[in-house]
Amino acid sequence: MNPDMRTRLAGLELANPVMAAAGCAGTGRELARFFDIARLGAVATKSVMLEPRAGRPAPRMAETPSGMLSAVGLQGPGIEVFLQRDLSWLRSCGGTAVVSVAGSGPEEYAELARRLPASAGVAMIEVNLSCPNSAGQGRDFADDSAEAARVVRAVRGAAEAGIPVFAKL
Repeated sequence: MNPDMRTRLAGLELANPVMAAAGCAGTGRELARFFDIARLGAVATKSVMLEPRAGRPAPRMAETPSGMLSAVGLQGPGIEVFLQRDLSWLRSCGGTAVVSVAGSGPEEYAELARRLPASAGVAMIEVNLSCPNSAGQGRDFADDSAEAARVVRAVRGAAEAGIPVFAKL
């Protein structure tokens, strides 16, 4: 007997509460060779930006006496390739997509949200606020509650009605 694990999150019904975290599973391809990703509640994709980015050269992580330093630089194919290649693949596998977006300002985040309709397979938008604010001396949006709120408002205002929007601090 299989227990009913359905979970409701902001009006979205997921098959279960298990979600692959943003960045950990890319767009699901990395996990698909191990199990059917449609069995997850959702896959939070690696953060996508408007334009393609190579990210930082290796090494991207370094151990220090007080922890780890990480400077990945958010590599990715850009929104157009993501929609055509990655999101369509995830949808074809029956996966539920929580699309993580990243940008350099509220306008860029909003533009990404406009390009992510439910018809493309977007179930939820995750707003990656750990990105540097180019107008805010390079501090992450999450470091300033007013800036974080501006970004989330911009995404909510641009996203299709009915698509939940969550902030990732």
